[in-house]
Amino acid sequence: MTRNLNFIDNLVPSVSAGDHTITVTQTPTGGNIPSGTTFSLTQEFTVTGLRLRVEVDEIHGVYPPPGMAGAFDRYLPHVTLERRIVPWERRISSDDKDGTIPWLGVLLFAEGELSDDPKALGGTETGIAKTLLDPRNDPEVSVPDFADQPLTAEEETATINTIRVPREVFARIAPTSAELAHLAHIRTPEDAGGSQEKRRSVEYAYLLANRLPDPLGGRYVAHLVSFEGHKELLDHPDRAKAHVRLVSLHHWSFVSAPVEAGAAYSELREQLTKEPGRSHLLASPAAEYGDATDAYTKRVRHLIETGHVALRHVRADRPNAYDFYRGPLTPYPADPVERTGMWWVTEEDGFGVRNVGHHTAWSLGRGLALADQEFSAALARAVDQAQKAAQNLAQIAGGRQARAEAVGSTGPAYSAAGPLDALLPPEGYSLSQAEEAWGPADGDTAPERRAGLEALDRLLAGEPPQFHTQALLDGLAVGYGGGPSSGPADGDAGADEEVRVDSVTMLRAGDLSSPASAPSATETVAAIAEDPRVMERFAAHVLGSPSLGYSDSQSGGGPASAVEEPVLPSFLDGLRLLSGVPFDHLVPDPAALPPESMRWFRVDQGWLDALVTGALWAGICGSHDRSVVEKLVKVYLDGSPKPPTPSSGVLIRSRLVTDFPQVGIVPSTGRVLRRAVLAPGVLLVLFDEVPSEVHLTEPDQGVHLGFGFQGGRERITLRALREVGRVKIGDQTSVQVTVPFRDGTRVLKLAGPDGLLKEIWDRLASHEDTDRTAPSPGEFGLQLVHAPERAILHTPTAPAAGPGHDEGAHT
Repeated sequence: MTRNLNFIDNLVPSVSAGDHTITVTQTPTGGNIPSGTTFSLTQEFTVTGLRLRVEVDEIHGVYPPPGMAGAFDRYLPHVTLERRIVPWERRISSDDKDGTIPWLGVLLFAEGELSDDPKALGGTETGIAKTLLDPRNDPEVSVPDFADQPLTAEEETATINTIRVPREVFARIAPTSAELAHLAHIRTPEDAGGSQEKRRSVEYAYLLANRLPDPLGGRYVAHLVSFEGHKELLDHPDRAKAHVRLVSLHHWSFVSAPVEAGAAYSELREQLTKEPGRSHLLASPAAEYGDATDAYTKRVRHLIETGHVALRHVRADRPNAYDFYRGPLTPYPADPVERTGMWWVTEEDGFGVRNVGHHTAWSLGRGLALADQEFSAALARAVDQAQKAAQNLAQIAGGRQARAEAVGSTGPAYSAAGPLDALLPPEGYSLSQAEEAWGPADGDTAPERRAGLEALDRLLAGEPPQFHTQALLDGLAVGYGGGPSSGPADGDAGADEEVRVDSVTMLRAGDLSSPASAPSATETVAAIAEDPRVMERFAAHVLGSPSLGYSDSQSGGGPASAVEEPVLPSFLDGLRLLSGVPFDHLVPDPAALPPESMRWFRVDQGWLDALVTGALWAGICGSHDRSVVEKLVKVYLDGSPKPPTPSSGVLIRSRLVTDFPQVGIVPSTGRVLRRAVLAPGVLLVLFDEVPSEVHLTEPDQGVHLGFGFQGGRERITLRALREVGRVKIGDQTSVQVTVPFRDGTRVLKLAGPDGLLKEIWDRLASHEDTDRTAPSPGEFGLQLVHAPERAILHTPTAPAAGPGHDEGAHT
């Protein structure tokens, strides 16, 4: 994704930090008011802000990262501040009339340059501000001159951190006040409009050092320091005493390694993408088979090239045959499976080879489910609730049949279909489907149908039958499908009226513990528990699936009260995204993912289905539980909305994952379903589609300011500041400038007739159109931008059947 950035020179507040006075004068006229009468009121106030300390939440980030080692010799260390106004909310001195010179700056020190921190580890001198900043305490140390704005009583007693910089070091590395103004700017995305809160979340102030680390490497410490009261020393460092004391508001250390020893982002990324496309497939290296061309050898070679691994045990039933395993991540598309019977158990093929991948997935899912106490408890509650719901429905069904028999309203259709068909709607029923198929019931009975179906759903959700019996029976009276089994015998309206009214008596007749219960009540419970119309509808409630609910576009209602088991779909969704799956089940052969590699894979959805099926089958404790578990599986896998199902993804095993954890992995189509670090240096990314490309983008911290290197010198390729032909603002031009440094240092020479600022302006020529003699701070920052790198990996393609030279090995 391309981001357009705006570079803003500064943000000078209308009122800077310090003491201020407001005087209001009123001159009234008219009436008997004497001429020249005036009234005035003076009010003094103080604007406070950061001065001697910076809280941690004010620092958005720093670069190079603290404690990191890498090739940083071409990048300017910098600090990013959360509040964009901070660098200009104070005046560096009273003679800074326009307030554009920041009072903060970043100084970079090498080992041996700070006498109090010779190893550049970040040591500071901590003490009370009044003591450390008192010029009388040490005549050999220059301290800030706060004459224009003395410290307040609170500031004098504050605990601060300071560093003592030797005069010669200060003179060598400190920027001048004119240079300091170009070492700070505000950076914001182009579309950061809206409220102040929204802008603040994406807009930051940047403070840059003016020094590059040495290409030969070394340890460095960077300090965010206050230059308030030190403007004179910045412009005339020779006036400093033996040491200059600076208030350090933040500091961090890092190691700049030689280029050949470092591991910059580009180098790490190049190792991942330099190989040809097909070598990026997640598969074991091809084995040597010599000249063998027999069918069995070709079959085994095909299995290995398609991601299978021979297990390390020999089958007991066939000493010369091996089982093969393949996990969910495959180099080529896997054939879909038909979920019938115990489909996850694979039989031998024509070569005596058996693939135990799906069976292993089923066993793993069952083991993960049993190991998760929360999921296993929720599954057990759901299975128990299904049996309870079956008993409640059997109680109503049995009682209704008993009363119908008592009043003589059971005809041939009733005895043939039994009470169950009279009680339940057709399989997959919804109210809108029924009305579309049969039209509205006579007498506008659609509300009764809806109420009856809602009553059924609430019974399945575990609510007591006595609260919903009448609504359910009223719905049955008008019929779900208008068929003869929908209610009492044809032409017996009076009996039907009696049945609907005496619901309490019917409940007692259907109670399994009551002497008045129908003889067939026990059989009815078993029939309901096995009936797909009941269990599928119950499973939809348990898993929160709306696909079987009574709610639809015509009903205007919400779903009935569901069994509150959100743990079930949550856990299963995690399994579909391979959460909790051991790494050796994902990549059974370590050689398929060598160090410093990126591998592309497809996802075997049959393996995921077997994993989920095994997890739910953990709820089967007896034969009577199987029907509800099978419906839970069916509703979860086939219901609506569909569970999250990855189609492809990438695995990266590289130091890139450790050093750049926010590296962007973006598919050209679809979206990322899961991104997880599975082990140190191992990243898994799953996509919901099969993109043609995967883009690897350097993280946002890659938007650094620095220089290129060409011909043994640091150079800048200038960017246009106005549109010229096809060159847009911010585009790189063909013009380059060599970066000048102060004599014998790596400190930038910015100001002056031979400084970098003037050189940039002179060489931009037609790409700038102002009367100024140097770029502004924002324009200078734009010239130094190193945009994040983006690499494109074209995902390998292959025939659906696998490698073409092995097609003859299929059975």
